[in-house]
Amino acid sequence: LRPLPTREMAYLYIDNKMVKIVTDEQQTYYLDSRLDELMAKLDPNVFFRAIRQFIIAHKAIKDISIWFGSKLSVNLKVAVPEKIIVSKARVPEFKAWYTR
Repeated sequence: LRPLPTREMAYLYIDNKMVKIVTDEQQTYYLDSRLDELMAKLDPNVFFRAIRQFIIAHKAIKDISIWFGSKLSVNLKVAVPEKIIVSKARVPEFKAWYTR
């Protein structure tokens, strides 16, 4: 067990029913929790539930691209296992969060 400060977290995601935390240094840690439970404990000014499988840290965002169908593609500074696409319905909420 190791305490992990939230300032070190780049993103959290679900992989094979296991929650993984990836740090800015691309280290991976495993948690026996649900993303819903974790999101409730994280600062909503710092973290955003981009899609069902991913919670991302504001500081980890490299850039944002317009995607098909008025969606957004979020590119992080660290490697991710799949593309993070913010749905059309969540784009306004994401933009409000990102521009704070």
